[in-house]
Amino acid sequence: MPNIKSSINNMIKDKKRYKQFTKDVAALPAPYAATVTALTKYMWNFARSGAMMDVLEEILRIFQENAAENVPVLQIVGDDPVEFAENIMAQYPDELWLMKYRNQLRKQVAEAEQS
Repeated sequence: MPNIKSSINNMIKDKKRYKQFTKDVAALPAPYAATVTALTKYMWNFARSGAMMDVLEEILRIFQENAAENVPVLQIVGDDPVEFAENIMAQYPDELWLMKYRNQLRKQVAEAEQS
């Protein structure tokens, strides 16, 4: 029974974090908020669980800091927002099924090469 209780508590915490995240995103100036929203939609496609909140909060922090200094959005994400998102996601391989399968493929090919 403790595992169920722990799971429920974690789900409640994740839901609260996500609600706060969406409020914080909405508080950003328009171009920053729209970009974080777009990145969020893109990145949720690769999420394994609620642990994705760590990734999203990291992006939010980056955009909050840069918005405070009026850094243009394109200067934050560069020429390719997909590459920006991929670089962020690469820092959190355990939260993303995509990274898990990429790493698994790399390992399998390396093992095949050694056979």
